[in-house]
Amino acid sequence: ANIAWSPAAQHPIYVAAGTAAQQLDATFSTSAALELYHLDLGEAGMEMEMVGSISSDFRFHKLVWGSYGMDTEDKPSGLVMGGADNGNLFIWNPANIIKNEESLVHKLDKHSGPVAAMDINPFQNNLLASGASESEIYIWDLNNPTNPMTPGAKSQPPDDVTCIAWNRQVQHILASTYAGCCVVWDLRKNEPIIKVSDSMARIKCKLVCWHPEVATQMCLASEDDHTPVIQLWDLRFAT
Repeated sequence: ANIAWSPAAQHPIYVAAGTAAQQLDATFSTSAALELYHLDLGEAGMEMEMVGSISSDFRFHKLVWGSYGMDTEDKPSGLVMGGADNGNLFIWNPANIIKNEESLVHKLDKHSGPVAAMDINPFQNNLLASGASESEIYIWDLNNPTNPMTPGAKSQPPDDVTCIAWNRQVQHILASTYAGCCVVWDLRKNEPIIKVSDSMARIKCKLVCWHPEVATQMCLASEDDHTPVIQLWDLRFAT
């Protein structure tokens, strides 16, 4: 499964688990589900109680759980978002999954390929960034997710977006990784402001993670067993 923790403000603590895409079990099952588990650290033993489950027509490449709507009566646990095959992005109300009520809030299908990258803006919890194949990146406003914006012209050559991450200090800065590089976008200007790549190491970028306190620093992690590298970059000296 791909998993996502419930937001920090959510009590009790839950974990969402969605059947992972591109993986098979011993029975070659193609079924899929989104399940919610309750973490109780006071309980002895390894088991976590499942508190809700729904079946899914698609398997998941990425799950995120955001706090949008937690100050309302109808979304007290925020929203769970799942990136799936065929460009599908699903948004559920987890409180309704637990109550066994209709839980699908939105089904967005603007992407052309598997949605493998998603992140919620830490300053504005209504802003969801998603990335897929063909260098596609969309910024969705959860208040009205019908018309997403793009951060600028697609990076060339077209490639799969493997990870996307909002800066932890500056709310309009977004990083996206592709196999060979990481592109940092400025959403106020709607354009890329720097392209980070290491011609010496040739790492296959899988993840990008911003420093929680230093706005210009980020980590890039490789998914390639031949170059299992983590690089720490400072964008002030990125050349």
